[in-house]
Amino acid sequence: MSRTVVDLKDDLVRKARKLTGLSKKVELVNYALARLIQQKEAEKILKLKGSVEWEGNLKAMRRNRFDFSR
Repeated sequence: MSRTVVDLKDDLVRKARKLTGLSKKVELVNYALARLIQQKEAEKILKLKGSVEWEGNLKAMRRNRFDFSR
């Protein structure tokens, strides 16, 4: 873990604390960074929608998923 000095806007910190229930600033910053990364990764995945061609019968695959008779 590294130390960094940042200036945070008091009103944003206050709102974030109220919304998250987190009291420590380091917790808020780590939470915000994790959520930002999560959101950006989800956006990248959504951009792939329609770019992959798939063939198969999803209904049949689901039906056979829990076939314990084998």
